[in-house]
Amino acid sequence: MTKGTEIPRADGLRAGPFTVSAVSAEGVDLSSVDASGFTSNLLGQRPDQGGPSTVNQVSIAVLAIVGDTAKLRLFPAE
Repeated sequence: MTKGTEIPRADGLRAGPFTVSAVSAEGVDLSSVDASGFTSNLLGQRPDQGGPSTVNQVSIAVLAIVGDTAKLRLFPAE
């Protein structure tokens, strides 16, 4: 994923849609505004941060960053 990529809302998981607002060597920034207007920001997400970040019922893991492209995995939180 690159800057500007939109990740659709995950039906039934009460999170998203997400927008990738930055990808760099420092990490990946994601933002989300839900239907109620609540804003979430995940800043500086990195593959080596020790585990995924969780927003409501969605976990987001950064698997790799190469240049201005990141590989993310979104999955239901446990």
